[in-house]
Amino acid sequence: MSIRDAVYGVFHPGWLLAGIGIGLGLQLVAWLTGFGLLGGLPSYLLMGVVVGKTSPGNTVVEPGVAAFVVAAIGFLLDHLFLALLGAGLVIGAAYGLVGLALGMAGGWVGERL
Repeated sequence: MSIRDAVYGVFHPGWLLAGIGIGLGLQLVAWLTGFGLLGGLPSYLLMGVVVGKTSPGNTVVEPGVAAFVVAAIGFLLDHLFLALLGAGLVIGAAYGLVGLALGMAGGWVGERL
């Protein structure tokens, strides 16, 4: 066991931050170009594949958590007024859970490539 594994265990915050950066970058490119396949749910899967492929070791949870964070940020920015009123919180949480699942699936695929 390395010192890094002893400190961080099986969760590596650096890959979480990398996943958030990749996810936000894909969302921004999709928004600027109007190319919808780079944004939304497909971006979480793609982000998971990139993080899973480039990270050393088994990195599946980090892209999932990153996708949840990016989904939550995006939903709150898109639906700020609904979220403040409480009407959109359940939908935002559900969207974040789908992002979590897709990010973890992408991480799993990236680990297998």
